[in-house]
Parts: sequence; structure tokens; C-alpha cells
Amino acid sequence: KSVGSDVDRRIAFLVVVVSIVFFRISNLVTSKYIETPPRAASDPWRWRNLFVSWIHAILCGSWDIMCFTAYPEMLEDLDGHMNYFTYTLVAFSTGYFIYDALDMFFNNRLLQDWGVTLHHIIVLICFIYSIWTSYATAIVCVALLVEVNGVFLHARKLMQIFQFSFEHKIYVLNKYINLITFVIFRGGPISRVFYEFAYKCPAFNLPLRGVFIFLTVAMACINVILFWRLCKSDVLLTSRRKYVKENS
Repeated sequence: KSVGSDVDRRIAFLVVVVSIVFFRISNLVTSKYIETPPRAASDPWRWRNLFVSWIHAILCGSWDIMCFTAYPEMLEDLDGHMNYFTYTLVAFSTGYFIYDALDMFFNNRLLQDWGVTLHHIIVLICFIYSIWTSYATAIVCVALLVEVNGVFLHARKLMQIFQFSFEHKIYVLNKYINLITFVIFRGGPISRVFYEFAYKCPAFNLPLRGVFIFLTVAMACINVILFWRLCKSDVLLTSRRKYVKENS
């Protein structure tokens, strides 16, 4: 059902605030009740930040899959389809990215982690536009499918922090699931979002269309770099370590 004009924007703003508070509390609970792993002792902020990001990926990845399961017709009308289930998902995720940007700001990480900062700027521009205009929410839901991969991407780093062996069965299984879901749930959605922004979305004027195409291309570049780093670390270097081990 396309009901973009019927949604109450105030609900989205409320969900954004609730989301910010929820993730802040998640950070505090993590800090108080989960002991910092020895490997993260020199930088406990990064460990907590990663753990909260993992929580966001699990929640939003699951929520997003439910959106497309409950409303498969979204795929036929990505720019116009709207309902509160998808609208509040976008608002909830927006709250997380605002929280994370603030967390980075107050801990002087914006410049140090400039890649993440750039990612958050791109995401927030797109998400806030969708919330404010009640338009292209389903396209944002397509983009949020990347969080399905985020579950395994963050789990990979968490296992490294907890000093899982690279040969550990769980680590190896997660490594391959991460690479497969990266291609499916990052490459696929970003390609579809680019198509929608370039050839659909009749409400976009030319300058606005250009801005969103540029942002999508920038996001694609970030993910290509990230995928190369993953392949280099989890495929090339792993193969090299195995070769050295077998021939030593």
C-alpha cells in the first residue's frame, strides 16, 4: 500500500529519539556488565562501538527481512511504497547512525575513522531525506539489507578481538558466510539503489537525482575497498599462512 502522505512524521522523530537512547543505553550496559576483552584493553571504546554496531545489524537486518517478507510488493514500487513498518525501520536505523556519529564525535574519532564518518554522512543524508519527505522509504529498506551482511562482518571482528584462531571452525564458517553475504546483500542492494535513483523516482529533479547518484557511487566505492580488504585478509593471507605452515 502506498500511503506516503498518510504517515505521521512525528512518529518517525519519536522513533529516532528512542533509537538514540536505546543504543546509548546498550553502550553503557556493555561497558558495565561485559568485561573488556584483553586484546581491546588499550582501546575499550572501539570494542564497545563495534559491539553496539553488531546489535544494530542484528536488529535492523532481521527487521528489514521481515519488511520484504511481509510486503513483497515493495519491490514493484520502491519509490512510492510506504507503511509504518518500513517507515519506523528507517527512523530506527537513522537514530543509530546519529547516535554513532555523536559517539565518534565525543570520543574524537571523526577524523581518525574518516571512512566511517563519510559512510555515516552519506547514510544520514539519504535516510533523513526519506523520513522528511516520506518518499523512497522502500529504496532505503533495500539499502538497509547491507545490515544482513553487517551481522557477519561485525562478528568477524568481534571474534578477532576475542582471539579466535583463524583456523577455528566458527571463524572459518563466518568468514565464508561474510564474503557470500557481502556480495549478495551489499553488491545487490547498492546496484538496485543506483538503478532506482538513476531511472526511477519521478519526484526527483535533475540536481537531486545527481546528488543521490553521486552518494550511491561513493557508497559503492567504499564497499569495493572494504571487500578487497576482506579478500586480502581472509582469502589471500589465509592461503599464504596455510602454505607457510604446511611447508615449514
